[in-house]
This record gives sequence, C-alpha cells and structure tokens, in this order.
Amino acid sequence: MKLINLNLQGGVVYEPLMEFIKKISLDTDIFCFQEVFHTATVIRPILGNVRPNLFSELQNILSDFNGYYAAPLENDVGGMAIFIKKSFSINKTDNLVIFSEMNTTEDENDESYFSMGRNLQVLEFNHLGNIYTIFNFHGMWIAKGKLDTPKRILQSEKVKEILDKTKSAKILCTDLNVTPNTKSLAILAEGNKDLIKEYKVESTRSLLKNRPEVVDYIIVSLEIEVKNFKVLQEEVSDHLPLFLEFN
Repeated sequence: MKLINLNLQGGVVYEPLMEFIKKISLDTDIFCFQEVFHTATVIRPILGNVRPNLFSELQNILSDFNGYYAAPLENDVGGMAIFIKKSFSINKTDNLVIFSEMNTTEDENDESYFSMGRNLQVLEFNHLGNIYTIFNFHGMWIAKGKLDTPKRILQSEKVKEILDKTKSAKILCTDLNVTPNTKSLAILAEGNKDLIKEYKVESTRSLLKNRPEVVDYIIVSLEIEVKNFKVLQEEVSDHLPLFLEFN
C-alpha cells in the first residue's frame, strides 16, 4: 500500500497542488491531509486566501476514493481529511476530541496560545485479512514556536493513550507543529517507529516556507513493514509531501 501525508496550507498553492494530487493518485491508496476546509464560512485572516470548499474539490478529482472529513470547530476553520481507495473495506471512522474541547479557542495573549481545539481523525480498514488504523492529526499551533509546552505535552499524552489502546497495526500521520528534539514527539514515538528519525530526514518544509525544519511526521507501530519512505520535493504547499509504502 502507498500513502501520502501532506498539510495543504488551506489550498493556497491551488493549481500545482491539484495537479500533483491528480497525478500521484494513480499510484496511491491513501491520502492524509491537514488544513482542509469544507464549506467554510469563517477564514482566519492569518491563513490568507485559502480554498473554502477544498474538501469537495479534492473529492471531485479523487473520484476513485472515499473521502472522510473531521474538523475541531463546527464553523470549519480548517480540519483534516482522509481519502482511501474505494476498494478497501472500511470498518469505522471517528473524530476524537484531544484538546481541550470541540468548538473552543484560547486567548492570543496567553503565552501558551493555540488557535483552536484539537481533534484526532481515525479510520480503520481491512486489507488482505489484516486490520489497519490510520490516525490523522494536526498538532496545536503556538505563536512562540515549535518547542514543548505543558499543553503540547498533554496533547501528545492523550494521543498516545489512544494509540496504545488500539490493537490493530497503526499509522499516525501528522503535522505535529513541533521539532524532533521535543518531549511531545518522543511520547508519540515511544514503542513505535518514527520514520523521520529512521530515515534521517532534515526538513519537511518546502521552499515556499524558506526555513528548513521538521514539523511533519509519520509514526507507525512495530508490525508495519515499511517498504519505502521519503519526502517528495513538490512545491505544492509550505509543507512537503511524505510518502510511505508499507505492508
């Protein structure tokens, strides 16, 4: 199976992004996207000129895929989406509250400011007699940077608790918004394989960001057989696509 993980930056780089997805979908089974909008009526100014109906636009070009959407706010200021080939048998999907509650934001003057509640998108499916669970997560954004805070550590602890309770083979796709040397990441990687670390990735940022750093990760449980993993050098967002081939 082949999977792509990518933060779409709300579809700001729209035409190159859609061309890339259309082309790579011919040989991809699963997409995990962060910063996706679905009939959005409120757009945070900091995000710029994003696509308010991006999920529907993606579904139109991914006609051989079933699309699933999950957002932390009812008025849709950006959520996550998983697209999976229609040939796969889906057992269940879920949208789990991680931090703090759905439909909440916090004060920008708080030094631990983050923009909104955080949710974990979950999709379980069967393939060739095995059960897999995909977790899609967008970690909290904080104005002061990509390092640990008490809230980020708590966020990771809550996600890890869910991962540990899941008995199937697991794949966590995330723009975690923290760098590799953080406790927030170490919590999630414990007992699993952090592919960014194993493959010695130095940056998951595109030239559009003009700042090399790692903030995007794919973490898999030990029973996942990784056949290939790499960062694709496609300038379709301020993040680069992560490619995983696995059994």
